[in-house]
Amino acid sequence: MSAAPAPSSAAPREKAITEDEAKLYDRQLRLWGAAAQARMLAARVLFAGRFRGLAVDAVKNVVLAGIGSVTLLDGEDLAEEDLGSNYFAREDEVGQKRVEASAPRVQALNPRVNLSTETDAALLYSEAFLEGFDLVVVTDVDAPTALRVNDLTRKLGKKLFAAGSVGLDGWMFADLLEHEYIIDKHVSRTPGETTIVPTKQTLAYVPLSLALAHSFASMKKRELKRTGTVLWGVLALFAAQRHAHPAPIAPSATEVSEEELSQAAKKLLPELGASEDMLPSEEISRLAALQSAEFAPSCAVLGGLLGQDILNAVGGKEEPVRNLFVFEGETGQGRVWALGV
Repeated sequence: MSAAPAPSSAAPREKAITEDEAKLYDRQLRLWGAAAQARMLAARVLFAGRFRGLAVDAVKNVVLAGIGSVTLLDGEDLAEEDLGSNYFAREDEVGQKRVEASAPRVQALNPRVNLSTETDAALLYSEAFLEGFDLVVVTDVDAPTALRVNDLTRKLGKKLFAAGSVGLDGWMFADLLEHEYIIDKHVSRTPGETTIVPTKQTLAYVPLSLALAHSFASMKKRELKRTGTVLWGVLALFAAQRHAHPAPIAPSATEVSEEELSQAAKKLLPELGASEDMLPSEEISRLAALQSAEFAPSCAVLGGLLGQDILNAVGGKEEPVRNLFVFEGETGQGRVWALGV
């Protein structure tokens, strides 16, 4: 089942590239072209949720690329355990707000970016606040929070990325409404001669609520077994979080018990057309123990992919993920699933 795509926001804005910016971003201009860079320079991106390792790496990438305006929203304080994956923070800043401690070093990466911070987490549910952005990115929040924010971004015609670390593993979801982008096709004109032809493509995305209801019943059992366990673990974790807090009052990162996760998996997997043995008990135990942990190398991989996809979405160059990416840290492999489309 798929939903009709929400109306896109206004056509992407562009900012004229100055001579200094052309020199600064010379390599990028050669890579994705002036039009994409102009859209990046005009873009307003919100990073919200929890400013941990995944967000740190994604923010680094988009700031270096020259996104015009970046706002960091996180109401939590910097903790000692954050120092292992947040290289923008220092030990003597523990106890300060995460984003306020990190912002000066983020800004130093690229002084041309308009960087701001907010520490009132409730702003993530404010339509008036979200209206000021072209793209909303939420990281390391629970499923109820991501679902509620996605409802708001859909209503406002704003694009959304959500992502999270789960120990060694992680996930990334995109709802880009109806997204237009350009790919370079190699077309043969004469024998031995090819020409690059910029070609416009359009993809329709669905909200997270529909993606999470995706049925795998049409897949053969041997195909299901090749999916690995991380996909099912992530989906079961979302289900357990939704059962624990179906209507969040404030943005949060709900932890669930091993029993809650086990019960969610037993109920969810048959509903999705998969068998319970797709998620063994030992995997449930591992996931329950690591659900809020982060592993710096995995954060770097996920953050790098998230940052690149943000640039693809904003610049309109190349195809972003559609729509769920799941990363398996033990093997270093990832797979994209087109859910609900």
